[in-house]
Amino acid sequence: MKLYSYVVEHDYGHAPNPYFGVCTLARCKFRKKRSLPRNLVEMACIGDWVVGTGGKNLKKSAGNGNLIYAMKIEEKLTLGQYWADPRFKRKKHLRGGNYAQQRGDNRKPKSTIEEDKRFVLLSWEEYYYFGKKPGERAVEIPKEFRKIEKKGPKYKVIVDHQFIGQFLHWLKSKHKPGIMRGQPWGKEYKSSKELRKREACRPSC
Repeated sequence: MKLYSYVVEHDYGHAPNPYFGVCTLARCKFRKKRSLPRNLVEMACIGDWVVGTGGKNLKKSAGNGNLIYAMKIEEKLTLGQYWADPRFKRKKHLRGGNYAQQRGDNRKPKSTIEEDKRFVLLSWEEYYYFGKKPGERAVEIPKEFRKIEKKGPKYKVIVDHQFIGQFLHWLKSKHKPGIMRGQPWGKEYKSSKELRKREACRPSC
């Protein structure tokens, strides 16, 4: 078992996508060119954990030293399999839908390479998505587990099973799995940005 950690620079509910009863990571941490090193979604395997920590822009993310989400990979599909699977129909992007529907990460692959060589990580039961809950502070990572936090871009891998076990014990003892504890941290920022775009285009519509 390995633990992969990275910074969620903008927590909009798209990547990770915690909606409709399954947490997914499909549209982030992939390599854009085949000539580049493999990224997190290719490297991670079923049974591994993925942890996303906060970025510094507090309009878009929870801030450094805080936890956005943690998920145990329970299933791994190609983007083509994800698109074709009827279980994930509600995860498909719906223009004009509510916020959750507009954040849909299940989009039709643009090419056979994208369909077969890019992946989505899924967690049904063992995921912890914190987001932002009115009146509550972000979930701070305890000092003894701060080495879990990646600084800057890319990702880090932790293979120390004892450390991972201690972190997971803390996580599971403090929080209930399989639910959205709050809304995406950057939801208000993203919504207002999209509203400004709609308002800007009205005169020419």
